[in-house]
Amino acid sequence: MRTPMDPNSKLQKSDESEEVQEGTYRSLVGCLMYLTATRPGILFAVNTLSRFLNCAKKEHWVAAKRVLRYLRGTQTFGIRFSRCEEFGLVGYSDSDWAGCVDDMRSTSGFCFSFGSGCFSWSSKSRLS
Repeated sequence: MRTPMDPNSKLQKSDESEEVQEGTYRSLVGCLMYLTATRPGILFAVNTLSRFLNCAKKEHWVAAKRVLRYLRGTQTFGIRFSRCEEFGLVGYSDSDWAGCVDDMRSTSGFCFSFGSGCFSWSSKSRLS
């Protein structure tokens, strides 16, 4: 997979698709949360998946497996700190305005790097 999450999909709480085992889904999302310490690129996807821990359906499970396929294809990615000649502070931010279909909350995130690697990042849901 080229991206951890389909940019055109909008996950929501729905009663239409079949349920999955909550314990297995929670375990998978928990493992993905652990991986965000060194793979901040999956932070938005994991944040979105964690909204459905108590009402996971098949569409959420498929989205979580997509993150796993992304990780398998990008095993050499991650945060690396190495010696560099010049240090520069660089920051990135992004948000999706009212991206959650269920409660119209927005998700915003940021990432800051100094030199060769990220030192601070976050992804949070907010009221729009």
